[in-house]
Amino acid sequence: MSGITVYLDAVLEPPRALSPRGFAVVMLLVGGVSAVCSIVFLAMQAYPVAGFFGLDVLLVWLMFRANFRSQRLRTYIRITAETVELVETDAQGRTRRRAELPSLFTRVRVAERGQSVGPLCISASGRSYAFGSFLTGAERRSLVRRIDDALRAAKAERSTGDTTGVD
Repeated sequence: MSGITVYLDAVLEPPRALSPRGFAVVMLLVGGVSAVCSIVFLAMQAYPVAGFFGLDVLLVWLMFRANFRSQRLRTYIRITAETVELVETDAQGRTRRRAELPSLFTRVRVAERGQSVGPLCISASGRSYAFGSFLTGAERRSLVRRIDDALRAAKAERSTGDTTGVD
């Protein structure tokens, strides 16, 4: 039984900045400070100001919720001797974009702009796809090296049938 050799099977996901417990602590602190400030303004009979503190807590909660939703984005990269498959999913796990490129002609690069690192691009046959915008510059460079190594191994297998370059 001959299986397909996978040279790279990676899942890219945004970093998680705050754990659920950390989120609860932050919301308790924000809510507590807002409650104390609201009580002070209520004591001064500045009723509308107290309501704005409640709106601030709601706004902070909504922003964190949007941030947590964006952290569920995923990019999958799979490299075999035949193809490079790039799949991006949204926060609900639905496929947003899918690209299948021939591994023999696929190139990956990261645009260097002076001191900063630009987007990752994978391209073949006149088609180019940017991905991994949430990765740091060092992570992008490292991923380019890993993809290049996997592409070299895939091309070697395709041309010689050698599968010794398996990652």
